[in-house]
Amino acid sequence: MPVADVDTARRCVGGFIKGDRMIDLSVGSSLFQLIPCYKGFKDITILEVNNGCIEDMEKWVKGEANSYDWAHAIDVLAELEGCSDVSSWKVMENDLRSRVTCISKCDLSLKNPTEPNVLEQVDCIINLYVLGSCCKTIDDYSLKLNNMSTLLKLGGCLILVGGFHASYYTVNDEKFNILDFEKEDLLKILEDGGYRVEHIEVTEKKSSADFVTYDNVFVVCAVKVSEC
Repeated sequence: MPVADVDTARRCVGGFIKGDRMIDLSVGSSLFQLIPCYKGFKDITILEVNNGCIEDMEKWVKGEANSYDWAHAIDVLAELEGCSDVSSWKVMENDLRSRVTCISKCDLSLKNPTEPNVLEQVDCIINLYVLGSCCKTIDDYSLKLNNMSTLLKLGGCLILVGGFHASYYTVNDEKFNILDFEKEDLLKILEDGGYRVEHIEVTEKKSSADFVTYDNVFVVCAVKVSEC
């Protein structure tokens, strides 16, 4: 999801995110989705699906000179908030770094996605585009959502961001599948998975980026009310 599209998530999640511990499981070595909400959590675990992203995140946490610079995301968020002062980015970056206590590999096809490690359940999970990009069928999406849910406490909040009517994304001219599904499919998956949807917002694609195809961006805030 291009950084500018984070406006939808930013406006939706403010009243729902709370707790001490959070997991972020997002596509690529992304940080911009954490910037609006990280201050609500003392302990942040970042899960990645491949080793390259783990290495990138570890470089950033260590503050290495060749780590990715996310200052441009602050520029976008400051503009969305109507604020021109972005001089505090380094302070925010160091604060965010200090709250990241774990970076680990994740495989959503496993009942325990962090196997062999067993993580303490958290108060909130943010999932940015990962589920749609690693599933080929609705049943597979449901299974992997349920596996991810084992990491979330009862009463915890799931922030799920993805795309409807998607097809593929490209990396170095190589195409990768994105699940094509609709709002009704997602709502049923969440209900069957033990979630109560508190808020859902669907917006038309705003970005002109051609490396990813989708018609709509969705943001769901859902509370885990039962074990699947």
